[in-house]
Amino acid sequence: MILLAILGILLLGYVVILITHNNKPNTARSWVIAMTAAGLAWLASFALRLYLPSDVALLEWFPGTAFQDSLGLRLDYINWPYMVAVLTICLASLLTHTTRTGSGVNTFSWTQILITTALNLIAILAANPLTMAIAWMLTDLVELFSTLRLAQETETGSKVVNLFSIRLLSTLVLMVATAFAWRNEPFSGFEIMQPRGSLFFLVAAGLRLGVLPLNLPLLDSPELRRGLGTLARLIPAASALVLIAHLPAELLVFNQNMVGVIQIITLIAALYSSAMWFTRKDVYEAKPYWMVALSSFAIQSALNGQAEASRVWGLALLLSGSLLFLFDPPIRRIRYLPALGLLGIVGLPYTLAASGWDGILPQSFNYVSVIMILTHALLVLGYVRYILGADSTVTGLEKHARITFPLGLVTLIQTILILGIVGWPGVLVTGNLWASLISLAVVIIGVFIGWRLNFRMDSESLGQKIPFYRLFKTVLDFFRKALSLSWLSDLGKKLAKSLAGLFGFFSLILEGDGGIMWSLVFIVLFGILFLSLTRL
Repeated sequence: MILLAILGILLLGYVVILITHNNKPNTARSWVIAMTAAGLAWLASFALRLYLPSDVALLEWFPGTAFQDSLGLRLDYINWPYMVAVLTICLASLLTHTTRTGSGVNTFSWTQILITTALNLIAILAANPLTMAIAWMLTDLVELFSTLRLAQETETGSKVVNLFSIRLLSTLVLMVATAFAWRNEPFSGFEIMQPRGSLFFLVAAGLRLGVLPLNLPLLDSPELRRGLGTLARLIPAASALVLIAHLPAELLVFNQNMVGVIQIITLIAALYSSAMWFTRKDVYEAKPYWMVALSSFAIQSALNGQAEASRVWGLALLLSGSLLFLFDPPIRRIRYLPALGLLGIVGLPYTLAASGWDGILPQSFNYVSVIMILTHALLVLGYVRYILGADSTVTGLEKHARITFPLGLVTLIQTILILGIVGWPGVLVTGNLWASLISLAVVIIGVFIGWRLNFRMDSESLGQKIPFYRLFKTVLDFFRKALSLSWLSDLGKKLAKSLAGLFGFFSLILEGDGGIMWSLVFIVLFGILFLSLTRL
């Protein structure tokens, strides 16, 4: 009942804001309603820790129908941390939203935060692939319409449609994976998922995360880059991360060649994204690379047979990432608050990410170990760089914003600490001590070199400070174009344009003075071709 109450509170808050705002608009009242709904749902989520695991049936099919699985929700040690993380981001987004003025602050943004959180919670808590696929479709439709509404004035509609197409493809792959798995051996839920078909589930999650192919869903409008944009970009990835965490350990038994190919692609995506994360102009431009790098960590964990270890990197993506992205404006006096987000990713013993090393590192030390440790160090270095770059001295904040803004950041820090203690059985571990120490040493050396050389790590001076920077930038740009498959999109557009020109040429011929004669000629030709084929 608590689980349904959480969803009901969020949806009720959404409906109440719409009704009251239409009758008598009041921005402050709408924000209080949204805050109350999000706060109650967030507090109730921690109470659910006492009732793990638990199941809730939503819809039972009639006997003899095409669907064998009923629609339902399941809460366990895999998706409960993601549920808490998503509700925390929802609450923190509302709290930090008070520092933004202008078109970015309105009732529409707060209603979208509530409805997006509620629908994504259904996908996160889905008990089986059918429930998850339906939740994905509902979430994508809501996000499509809301994003198109914001993108009307910024002419980014084509990017929104492209993103929705990739999301739709991920849902189709999820359905194909379910059908393939059912053909071999039926299963009733994620907790008893069979190894056959797991690779398709992994591809579906990769498409939704933006790793396979390397899709970077960053839109240019300010409304989609801050506040609501942070939530809209991070939260939909949570359900895909839950799907990865449910994959069976026997994934490597099947399709070994394909698994090897995906591993190589994932390694390249992780290393490339971490380098781009470290070298971008600002944190908003670097946001999608953060998502891709840590999503690659999660996929790598599943490929190594440690799918449950992907929870660590998924929570780092959501919590530590949102802590940095919601730190807007980046006020110098309180930049120690986002610095505490390093506890969610640094991987030292008895921190939240300590148990994640077993997922991304092979049993024996090899080149994969070097790449993953270097990738992790670059992510931490980039995180430190953006924190050190916070030098704003904002003086025009209203009194309530001076309280709610740091409170939103503290909420995220608190969740990182709580999940690092009671997230799941065995969360407090030493992890891989030597890997965490090597990564930390690389980070310390990098920061020390930058300090000694008076290297501020701003992108404008990178060309002067880093040797062979132009060559390095050229290689990164090549990988960006190749892995994002933008060349494939351009090729498709050229082919479509050529076909349109060809059809236009034939249409011009048929509509001209000799159109009837050419129509008779084509009928005769098609008739001869048909008779020739029937004789064969």
